[in-house]
Amino acid sequence: MRDNRTKMRMSSGRPALGVSLTIADAFVAEAIGAGDFDFVLIDTEHAPISIDVLHTMLVALRASASTVLVRPSANDATLIGQILDLGAEGVVVPGVRDAVQCAAAVSATRYPPAGVRGFGPRRAARLDGGRPEYVARADKEIAAFVMIEHAEAVSHIDAILETPGLDGIMVGPADLAVSMGHLHDLNHPAVKAATDKVAAACERHSVPFGIFAAAEASARRWVRRGARFVAVGADTQFLDQGIARTKSLIAELSPAD
Repeated sequence: MRDNRTKMRMSSGRPALGVSLTIADAFVAEAIGAGDFDFVLIDTEHAPISIDVLHTMLVALRASASTVLVRPSANDATLIGQILDLGAEGVVVPGVRDAVQCAAAVSATRYPPAGVRGFGPRRAARLDGGRPEYVARADKEIAAFVMIEHAEAVSHIDAILETPGLDGIMVGPADLAVSMGHLHDLNHPAVKAATDKVAAACERHSVPFGIFAAAEASARRWVRRGARFVAVGADTQFLDQGIARTKSLIAELSPAD
């Protein structure tokens, strides 16, 4: 099993910067993987990516130097184990609201006695070094992140951060805002205050703080504040940006009558 690039960067105090994949297509995954980001995060929670499609995307990312992470659709030990058996190098588990749920998520990524992960790394063990090396290194190299995306999780943040084996957290600002009653104002000051509270708690507990920060200004701000795990864009975002630039160019070259 290869070294986990994202965990290495975070342990050295440097930020791990990556992008999110939401398009269920192996070629898109391959193209993004060639970008040499620190990590690629495949989102199976909000995107139509089934386990068989995930498999093909992971195969397409085989040549990438990026750490390949997956956001599962739920905090479920069987699902998380299946994702890791397919060769993912870590998970970002959604919906965690308290320390019990956090412990369950982390436990699903570790083999006994450290956790409850079932044994069957049929693809994962064939990627780098074979089964003996995978078994020897998996618990150390696989990244276990959880999402902080609900007001309840913010209220339990100190207990969550005390979870043994937790490699870091990632704030989902949009879901956090919605949980706080700000569906129509995702940038409400209360959401910012809650995010700041989580960041401060991570600093106290020496746990890497992460966040979805698609806007460039937000990404710069959080990296300067010490965030060590930041998603700075997504495949659909790149499409939207390219379409907008092309439409602007077309309007310039061919003004409307």
